[in-house]
Amino acid sequence: MPEDQRVHPPDIPNRLPRVAGVLIPLSSLRTAEDLGRGEILGLIPFFDFALAMRHRFVLLLPLGESAAGEASPYSALSVFAIDPLYISLSGVEGISAADLDRARAAVGRSSAGRRRRLVFDAKLPLLKQSFRHFAQHSSAERRAELDRFVEANRGWLPDYALFRALKDRMEWRSWEEWPEGLRSRDEAALTRARGELAEPIAMYTYWQFLAHRQWDDVRAAAEQRGVLLGGDLSFSPGRDSAEVWTNRHLFKLERSVGAPPDGFNPKGQRWGLPMPDWERMRSDGFAWWRTRVRDACNLFDLFRIDHVVGLYRTFSFGPDLNQPGEYWPADEKDQKEHGENFIRVIVDEARDRLVIAEDLGAVPDWVRESLTRFGIPGYKVMRWEKKKIDPASAVETYIPPADYPELSLATTGTHDTETLIQWWGELSETERADFARAMGLAERLDPKQETLSDPALEAILETLYQSPARLVVAPIQDLFGWRTRINLPGTVRDSNWAYRLPADLARLGRDFAIRTRQAKLSAIVERSGR
Repeated sequence: MPEDQRVHPPDIPNRLPRVAGVLIPLSSLRTAEDLGRGEILGLIPFFDFALAMRHRFVLLLPLGESAAGEASPYSALSVFAIDPLYISLSGVEGISAADLDRARAAVGRSSAGRRRRLVFDAKLPLLKQSFRHFAQHSSAERRAELDRFVEANRGWLPDYALFRALKDRMEWRSWEEWPEGLRSRDEAALTRARGELAEPIAMYTYWQFLAHRQWDDVRAAAEQRGVLLGGDLSFSPGRDSAEVWTNRHLFKLERSVGAPPDGFNPKGQRWGLPMPDWERMRSDGFAWWRTRVRDACNLFDLFRIDHVVGLYRTFSFGPDLNQPGEYWPADEKDQKEHGENFIRVIVDEARDRLVIAEDLGAVPDWVRESLTRFGIPGYKVMRWEKKKIDPASAVETYIPPADYPELSLATTGTHDTETLIQWWGELSETERADFARAMGLAERLDPKQETLSDPALEAILETLYQSPARLVVAPIQDLFGWRTRINLPGTVRDSNWAYRLPADLARLGRDFAIRTRQAKLSAIVERSGR
């Protein structure tokens, strides 16, 4: 194999710090200043909240904009644009404190199902107001700053802004239902649309400028505090997205990405994501993906590759609901070659950024072995890490975190799992006893108790934090024993993606019980050498 095609062993200690982190969707943050939903600048006080328990790593989910009625960050209108609903409005030019007070009153204490729609209706008019103010009163220096932002993001921003303006004009119909000239991106039709929609295009460009300038402030605050900021490189843009409309030649729209059949889904899962045309992507050196990775590097210190097994072998379905799905490539040798060529692109573009892989689900051992050779840590979700008691038996037991590899991210759960408290309560007494025994916590966990006490929860966390895994990240709920989960996969319900902190960060920071837990977590982190 040529030298430049080899996979070199990683220098793990120099690449990965031994740190503890918190997983939280940006939408879940809560401050006294926000407008009913997490906002970008709310990350700064959250960094301080995390540091109060010695957690120096904050891991977010995708930031992409989605439609008003779509809550999932994995079904975005763009994988590049930051959702304007995340923009912090306090201090934004053209928006007064009285404007914000009226908007907060309009959102009020709305239910989870109505909150995003209400935030959408209350916030976007204020963002439009800010744009008008900018257009009429901005200084030459501020306009030059906007011009530099546009030039730096010319690879995606002009097409995104045109797409968003057209979505408004077409009353949110899918681009596949637009008039032929726009649907097929006929240059004359696009030129005409750019002229007719110049003002809304400028507005959507300005909103991204606001969001990214605030993100720069967050990055500076994280660096100043020594906090690692992590994000998510989602597997694919949504079918109805700016990127698929712009790069239709890079996707096979007649096929839909999903998951193969298993014990829970005998027909497999159809995710509705467009099938990448990997051969076309490969023909130009994965240029579009390289742009995505560079964008992630601009936003984060570390990013997580979503559904990494799909980069080695992608499972997809055709339009016939009765036909089974299939893998591409079909052959394992080709899968390995394709995946490693692609991972090599990511590692090359990431340069000094840290990369982790979401390798959960039905992932062949050879995929994890491949990631290890690249020095990319995978996940160890303690409730799912099991082994057979003996080779001849089908009975399994939990693997203690002490046996996790150094090159891994250890966690109590993900955004798609029930919280640790819920999970424990739903286990049988026998399963709880097995877990306690395998973790070496038989004297600290009572399997007869359906509710985890604070000392029991802390014992589980300490066992995880003591593991050799360089990275430990826990969902915010599992650190404090909160019950509400973020998402229940395979369902459409108001509670999905609606989770918010139980109080604003300032109030939480003053709460005696919260401060007591932070102190205990801080001691656990210190004892674990993180």
